[in-house]
Amino acid sequence: MIAVIIFYLHLIFACYVFVKTFQSDGVVLAFLNVAFVVVMFTVGWTISDLAVGLFVSDEGYRILMPQGKALLTMIKLTGFYRPESAEYAKLLPKDAIALVFLSTIEIFFYRFFFREVKH
Repeated sequence: MIAVIIFYLHLIFACYVFVKTFQSDGVVLAFLNVAFVVVMFTVGWTISDLAVGLFVSDEGYRILMPQGKALLTMIKLTGFYRPESAEYAKLLPKDAIALVFLSTIEIFFYRFFFREVKH
């Protein structure tokens, strides 16, 4: 679920970049900026996945199934929960953590890159 939200936020941001650039600089530069955002996302996700992989295991973490319905629902909503048996579940948070890490870095980078230049 976290990954889906981050993908949709990137899609909305790409549309915003296209419209903003199209209004000020034209259609060619708008497509180039969207291509830049796509390339930065794909390369950045690869690098952030590599960095997060140093701290988070690919196999995930085996945990006991939560007994409370509220906690179980919250874990299921995160998107990195997979039941193994009636007693155990596996948490696979590597992709979600890598995407959150990437999005945090991108916020600072794009604020610098797409800021308004005062003449």
